[in-house]
Amino acid sequence: MALQGLPFDIYVHILEQLPVAAHSDDSPKTLAACLQTNSTFRSAASVAMLWEPHYRARYTVCDVSRECSRTQALGDDWKARFMERVRLDRQAIKILDSIVMERDGRLERAREVTSTFSYDVWNALVTVARCNVPEAFRDIDEPAENEERTSDVPSHAIPRRFWAQSLLGAISRSHAVRAWTRLKLDGENNGDGLETAIACLSAYFAHPPLEISAQLDILSSHCRSYLVKNELPVDPDEFNRSEDMLSRISSSICDFLWENGFRAAGNSRFHIFNTQFPHWFLTTHKDTIPLSLVYIFVCIARKLGMTAAPIDFPARVLAIVSSPDLTVSDIFVDVFGSRSRAILSIQEDIPRMLIHAGIVPTSMMHYLRPASTTSIVVRASRNILASFPAINEVSEGDPRVAFYVALTVNLIFLNGLQYLLNIMKHIDRFPLDILAVLTDALAPGLNPTMKHQLLTSCKAAHEDEDEAAASVTLRSNLPIPIKHFVGLIFRHSKYEYIGYIYGWESSCTASESWINSMNVDSLRWGRHQPFYHVLTQDGSLRYVAEENIQPATLKPYAYHRLFKHAHEVGRYFEGLVEENGRARLLLSPELLTAYPEDNDVGERWIKEGTSADSEDTLSSSSRRVQRW
Repeated sequence: MALQGLPFDIYVHILEQLPVAAHSDDSPKTLAACLQTNSTFRSAASVAMLWEPHYRARYTVCDVSRECSRTQALGDDWKARFMERVRLDRQAIKILDSIVMERDGRLERAREVTSTFSYDVWNALVTVARCNVPEAFRDIDEPAENEERTSDVPSHAIPRRFWAQSLLGAISRSHAVRAWTRLKLDGENNGDGLETAIACLSAYFAHPPLEISAQLDILSSHCRSYLVKNELPVDPDEFNRSEDMLSRISSSICDFLWENGFRAAGNSRFHIFNTQFPHWFLTTHKDTIPLSLVYIFVCIARKLGMTAAPIDFPARVLAIVSSPDLTVSDIFVDVFGSRSRAILSIQEDIPRMLIHAGIVPTSMMHYLRPASTTSIVVRASRNILASFPAINEVSEGDPRVAFYVALTVNLIFLNGLQYLLNIMKHIDRFPLDILAVLTDALAPGLNPTMKHQLLTSCKAAHEDEDEAAASVTLRSNLPIPIKHFVGLIFRHSKYEYIGYIYGWESSCTASESWINSMNVDSLRWGRHQPFYHVLTQDGSLRYVAEENIQPATLKPYAYHRLFKHAHEVGRYFEGLVEENGRARLLLSPELLTAYPEDNDVGERWIKEGTSADSEDTLSSSSRRVQRW
C-alpha cells in the first residue's frame, strides 16, 4: 500500500512513536516538518494529543500566572501552546546571544528577560546552560549525561553557558525576592508560605521553587505509601481524632525520613552551608540540621492533611502538630532527635530543654507557638551566615551565592544597612542582577531609607558597568611594554598557584592601602610595572605583578578543574590552544572587544614564543586548537 493511501489513524499512530525528550528538538521538528507537507500529514501532525507529551517533557517550569492565561486562551490545543512557548524561547535566546556578544546593554537585556519572560523561558535557557563544551573543559562523565543532546559544540559554547546560567540566576533570584517581599507585606496569609519561602533559598542557586515542590510532592507520596504499608490511617478525619493517633503518625513520618536517609547531621557536617538549602538537603546532603529536617517534616505532614508548623525553639527547631478538634492536645515533635525521642512531653521534655537553653519557665509558652514563616526564613539566613567559618572545609557549591541569599533575606526583613553594603560589595559576582534583581525586585519592598540607599548604589554600579563596557585597552604605543597578554596561563613565581590572565594595566592601579599591605614597592620593579588581573584555579580573583608571572602549560584535567571551580572562566574564555610547549586560552567576545590587540599577541607567542619566555619546551611541534 502506498504511504499516501494509509488510513488517517495510521499516520497519527506513526507520529505517536516519535521519542519524547526534554533536551532534544528532533521530534517537535519532525512534527513541524509534517505541517509543511501535504494536507494529510498536516492534519495528522495537527492532532493536539501528539504535541502534549512533547510540551510536558520540554516545559517543566513556567510562569504560573501566564501559563493559566495560555490555558484559558488555548485550552487543550497543545500544538498552539507549544508554538507559543517556542516563540518566547526564540526571543529570549536572541537576547541571550546579544548578551554574549555585546557587553553594552547587558543589564537592560537581563531586565527584559526577567520582566517579560521570567520562568516561561527557563527550560530553553537550561538547555543552553548545559550545551556541550570543548573537550578540554569537559567532564569525563558528561557525554553519558548528555546522550539526548547533539554532540556538536555550538559557537561560543562556554560564554553561552555562563550567560545562560547568569540569566537563570537573575530570573530565579528576582522571583525569590518578590516572594519574600510579599511575605513581609502580606504576612502569613498563604498556607504554602513556608514551603515556598524556604524553597526560595535554593532559587539563588538557580533551582526554582517548582523544582523543590515537585521533590516534596514525590516524598510525601512515598510517605503516604509507607504509612499504608504500616497499616496506619492516611485519612485526616481518622488520625485527627486522638492525640495517640497524631503521635503515631508524626513518629512514623520521622521513621520514614530516617529510613530514606534524612538524618541528623554529625558535628563535621552540621555547620556546612549546604545543609541550609532544599536542593541539597533533599538530595545529596540528607544528613542535615534541625531546621531543614523540620521543614521536610512539616511540608510532608501538610500534604498528608495534617496541621503542622515549625516552632522557633531555642537551640533546636521543633515541630508542632495540631488537630482541628480542640479537645485533642498538640503534639511536639523533635525530628532531629527522633532516634532518641520523637514525641516530646510538654510536662517534662520541653521544660528541661528550655531550662538547658537558659529560658525561665515563665516564658515557656512563648516558645511553644507555631512560628511565623518570616521567623523561620530569617533563622535560616542566620544559620547560613553562621556557617561561613566552616565553608572552606567540606562544603561544595559557591559560598558567595549562599552569602548573597543570607544578606538579602536579612535586608528584606531586618532593613540593616550592613547587609545592603555587603550585597553591593559582592555584586560583581552576579553581573546581571543590578537592574533585574536589586533595582526592580528588591528596592520596592524596602523602607524609604534603605530603598534610596540601594537605588543610589545600583545607579553607581550601573554607571561603572556602562563605563567598563565602553572601555577598550590597547597595548600599542604604551610607554612601558606589556610582556604578557590576556589568555596566558601562568604559575606564580613566589606562591606557585596557577592563574589565567583576563586583564591588565600598564602600572599598578590599586589603592595606596592595598599597595602598602601587599608590599608592592618591595618588588624588584615595584608599582611601576604592568599588573595583571588573574583568575586562579580555585576561582579566586587576584592582581599580580608582571615579574611574578611565569608562563606554564597544564595537564589536561586541569582545564576541566578550572571550568568546574572558577565560575568566571565562562565569562572570559571560550577555548584552548596548545603548541610547542605553550598554551593559551582563547578569548570570549567580551575580552576580544576589551583587549583587541591581545589575541594576535597571544597567537604570535604560541607560534614563536616572542612575547614571553616559557620554561617548557617540547621537541614536537604538534598543535591542538579547541575553539567554539
